[in-house]
Amino acid sequence: MSKIRSLEYVRGIKEINSVFDVIDRKGQGTFASVFTVRDKSFPDSGIFAMKMIVPTVELRRVENELRALRQLNGKHGIIKMLSAMRVRDHIFILMPFIDYVAFSSYYLSLNEKEIRRYLLHLLRALEHVHRYGIIHRDIKPTNFLLDRRSQRYTLVDFGLAHSQFDGDLDRNWNPLLASQNVYNLKRRRPSWQDDVSGHFLERGSPLLFTPTPSLDKPSTVKSRVCPRLSTSCLSSNTGGPSHVSSPSILNPVEEQCGCGNRLAICRGCRGFPKAPAVRRGGTLGFRPPEVMLRCVTQTTAVDLWAVGVIFLSFLTGRYPFIKVEDDLEVLHSFSHLLGYERMQQGAHSVGKRILIDPRPPPLGDKETPLAYMKKRYDSPYLQSVRVAHSQLFG
Repeated sequence: MSKIRSLEYVRGIKEINSVFDVIDRKGQGTFASVFTVRDKSFPDSGIFAMKMIVPTVELRRVENELRALRQLNGKHGIIKMLSAMRVRDHIFILMPFIDYVAFSSYYLSLNEKEIRRYLLHLLRALEHVHRYGIIHRDIKPTNFLLDRRSQRYTLVDFGLAHSQFDGDLDRNWNPLLASQNVYNLKRRRPSWQDDVSGHFLERGSPLLFTPTPSLDKPSTVKSRVCPRLSTSCLSSNTGGPSHVSSPSILNPVEEQCGCGNRLAICRGCRGFPKAPAVRRGGTLGFRPPEVMLRCVTQTTAVDLWAVGVIFLSFLTGRYPFIKVEDDLEVLHSFSHLLGYERMQQGAHSVGKRILIDPRPPPLGDKETPLAYMKKRYDSPYLQSVRVAHSQLFG
C-alpha cells in the first residue's frame, strides 16, 4: 500500500486533523481511498466518509466528479457531497457514511421481488443521472450500495463521470477570476470553512459547503499556450476570412517547431489537431461493446449495459458474470451468448468489425439467450445454492 494512502499519513495532515478525527480506512480503489471520520466540533453528528483522491488523477477528472455530485445533489439514491477541500496535491470529498452489505453476501438470497426492487432503485438513480446528460461509466454492484440498517440503495463513485454531450462538465459554467481559480488554491492555505466563491461559512455548519465551479474552460488555454495559432491563423475582429479549416493552419507551427531532439513537445506542436479521444473507463466485464471497440460516440446506454450485466448475475448466480482477463475475452464470451451475427451487426453499426476464429456456432431456436437464462435460473442446482446461501447469511 502506498504511504500517502495510509491511515497514518492522512492523520498527519494538519488541515484534516484540525477538523476531523480520522477513524479508519474503509476501502481503496485505483484512484482513491475512503476513510471514516468524525467531526471534532460535533462528535454527536455521527461518522462520515471522506474520499481522498490520489495526486496522480487528472485534475479534469476530479473536476467532473465534483460538478456531477454538486449537480445531482444527493437526490434519487445518489450519494450526497457534503463538502470538498484541496490540501496541496490531495482532493478530499466528504460524504455520508454507508454501512453497506457486500453484494456477494446477499445477491443469491434475493427472490424475484427483491431483485426487481434492486433493479428499480438502480434504474431510478440512473434516470436522475441521465436527465442531466451525465454518464456514470462505472456501474457495478460495488458502486450501488445497500445500507445495512435502512435497507436503502445508494449510487456512489462518480470518478469516471462525464457529460454525454460536452465531454467535461464545464460548457455552461462561467469561469471565475484567476484569484478564485482552483489552480491558485495552492498559493493560500485552504480551509473547510472557506468557500472558493468568497463566502465564508459559519463554524457551526462545516458540513454544508459544496464547492463552486471555478476552473477555466479549456478553450481559453489555447490562446495562452499557442499564441501563434490564435493570432495568425484564426479570423480577426475586422471581419477577415477564417482559416481554421485550411491546411495552412499548420504551416506557422511547422516552420517554427522547437522540438528538435529534446525528447519534448514544443508549445507550437501542442496545437496540432488531435484524433478524437475515446473514453475507455470502467470495470472489466461491465464495459459495453462500444467502449471495448473504442467507438467515439458513447451515450448513456453505457450505463444500461452494465445494469444488464448485473441482472445476468442475478439470473445465473454468477458474480462476476464473466471472469476474464481483457476486453477481447469479454467480446468472445458475449459472441457465444448473444450470437456471433448479432455482435457483428452491433459492431457494424458503429463502424467496427469483430473477427473470431473459430467462429462461434449459430444459436438454435432452443438455445436462445432467454431460454438459457431461464434454464439456468430454474435449475435445481441454483435453487439449492440459494437456499444454502440464505441459511448462511440470513
